[in-house]
Amino acid sequence: MGYPQCIGAIDGCHIEIHPRKEEAIDYYNYKGWYSVILLALVDAKYRFVYIHCGSPGRCNDSSIFEKSSLKRELQSCALLDELSLQYGSTKIPVHIIGDSAFRLSQHLMKPYPHSVTNTREQKKFNYRLSKCRRVVENAFGHLKARFRRIGEGVDNHIKNVNTDLILENWLVEMHRDSRRNILYGTNAVDRSEGESIRNALKDYFSE
Repeated sequence: MGYPQCIGAIDGCHIEIHPRKEEAIDYYNYKGWYSVILLALVDAKYRFVYIHCGSPGRCNDSSIFEKSSLKRELQSCALLDELSLQYGSTKIPVHIIGDSAFRLSQHLMKPYPHSVTNTREQKKFNYRLSKCRRVVENAFGHLKARFRRIGEGVDNHIKNVNTDLILENWLVEMHRDSRRNILYGTNAVDRSEGESIRNALKDYFSE
């Protein structure tokens, strides 16, 4: 992909559906129609290596990813850190890339925000990341061209759309993790490490 330490690009794709009236509000997306979201991680050869389908259209890609099994695997897989690239004083782990909608962390890189992208080096990083991230957008294009029902909408009943099974003990664990994040500032730590890695990649691309 022309981007070191990257195993794939992540993005979401809206698939049009026709929900029941009482469920419609949950599936009404920001584009102005009803959908479920296909969240996917795609590698450099346009292969779908992870998919999550069925979240209501009103959800955003980042919130789906934060609760996904993919996020948990990235956090728990020791091999990703073992394969880190040492650059200066920073270890760059194996990670994925996404657009600005996602939360920056040591396992997910996203572009510098436009409000702070002032230097040539930052712009170069954004260009390299965005260029490599196109692979997931192109993969969605290929998918819709091959399977026209995805592009034109799904007429199946909403109860037949696959999604993760939610068990009560999962909700308890999610609540416990949420409180732990608040108490120990996990998100702040993730962001700080993510910023260090992004800055190291910026310098790497500038050489």
